[in-house]
Amino acid sequence: MDSHANEPLRLAIVGAGTIGTIHALASRRVPGVQVRVVCSRTPTSARTLALRLGARAVTTLDEALAAPDVDAVLVATPTFLHAEQALAALRAGKHVICEKPLARDLASAQAMVSAAREAGRHLLTGHVVRFFPDMARLRQAVLSGRVGQPALVRLSRAASFPRGAGDWHNRPAESGGVVLDMGIHDLDWLLWTFGPAREVYARGLYGQALPLLDYALITVRMASGVIAHLESSWAEAAGFRVHGEVSGDGGLLTFDSADSAAYAEELRVSPDAEPGVIVPTSYTAESPYVLQMAHWARCLRGEEPPVTPPEEALAALRLSLAALESITSGQPVTL
Repeated sequence: MDSHANEPLRLAIVGAGTIGTIHALASRRVPGVQVRVVCSRTPTSARTLALRLGARAVTTLDEALAAPDVDAVLVATPTFLHAEQALAALRAGKHVICEKPLARDLASAQAMVSAAREAGRHLLTGHVVRFFPDMARLRQAVLSGRVGQPALVRLSRAASFPRGAGDWHNRPAESGGVVLDMGIHDLDWLLWTFGPAREVYARGLYGQALPLLDYALITVRMASGVIAHLESSWAEAAGFRVHGEVSGDGGLLTFDSADSAAYAEELRVSPDAEPGVIVPTSYTAESPYVLQMAHWARCLRGEEPPVTPPEEALAALRLSLAALESITSGQPVTL
């Protein structure tokens, strides 16, 4: 679309479940983005969402890819379907926006990145946490030196077990469990903020075949020397909570979605300096999904580079899979 910057971005959304619906509704808040096709193997789901968008409903990927009025395909299906559908879209000459993770395995994700490069098409990834104000603010504070030299990171992301179509999240071979589906957000944030990881060690419930339950504790040693401890939980009775902290030789940064002040600074200062302050933040008027959709549109129009290049989405997947390998083997994994 780079040569047609003033033309609307025309999307086909593949997958009419929760995340597909979220992206579809976000598109309505972004000028110049139009969903033309909604594809779902469940006809009722496709028709219901398409009706809300003024789009056409189809039940096969081939129908969506054959549409001449579609520039990009947004893959919002279960993880194990991402690679097959994204590769088909790239072969059809479409740009691809793929929900995280890129794929269930590293080889498939690498094939997607290579196919996009060879086709000269964009491959964008839905690492939406990069657009959440608290996480973006936390990263900027770290990069600006607010804690001095960072040393220790603690992050926790906990929710009740997701109930997708057919409970596919409960089949680790398809979903990768809580680490690959939800923990990848925090692992991606670590890489985005601190650079490459050197070693990961994890313990968790992956592979134990427990019904509607998963949990992991992940320790990551970054190449910079920073140590990160991550908790990923699908063991909550209800709700969703994200909290954590970053500490260094200059102070402490904290955030907690359960507090009215989602972000706070407690900084070590010299006696003659201003005292440390607590800086509250809240979500902006726009949903992070709307911000992400607007960014994708600008990328596809050639107006800016992607916040998450394909190589960084691939690195987040590689680290997440290494955490699963560590849980399975009981041993640390060197990257």
